[in-house]
Amino acid sequence: MEDGRLAQLVARSQALTRRLFGRTMRLFAPLYLSSECINNCRYCGFSRDNPILRVTLSPDEVEAEARYLVAQGFRNILLVSGEHPRFVSNDYLQEVVRKLVSFVPSVSLEVAPMEMEDYRPLVSAGAEGLVVYQETYDRRAYVAVHTAGPKRDFDWRLEPPERAYAAGFRRIGVAPLFG
Repeated sequence: MEDGRLAQLVARSQALTRRLFGRTMRLFAPLYLSSECINNCRYCGFSRDNPILRVTLSPDEVEAEARYLVAQGFRNILLVSGEHPRFVSNDYLQEVVRKLVSFVPSVSLEVAPMEMEDYRPLVSAGAEGLVVYQETYDRRAYVAVHTAGPKRDFDWRLEPPERAYAAGFRRIGVAPLFG
């Protein structure tokens, strides 16, 4: 793409964003639910082969942490977790979301990718957002750093925003990680 065309697209995108959302930023506080994970990722402290103490908060512990964050002035909480279906099941996530929506204005998730049908109960429970972090968009680099587990599937990791939209999430964020 030529530089002039790219500059036009950037300017158009900025104008559209400002028209729709104004000059605002939406900040969130991450609340970590579990350090359990079934993936091996070379860069991650939660990687399944790392010999660390694994902790999964109970729904009551999550509620206590969220109340503390709200008391500090946070209005948007992002529930973050390692990827392990036994410890961070859909039922667990639904229970946690239901506990929080009565006092947290905005609850979003950054959890293992799911099928659209599995996202729907989370939306019904009150989750309004999904954030998907992507470490790299280079397939070769991706496979090199994701050595085992479901996260190794590059395409499965790219598709959650579409499934989340179809499931009814109001806010969907794609967060590339640089550095």
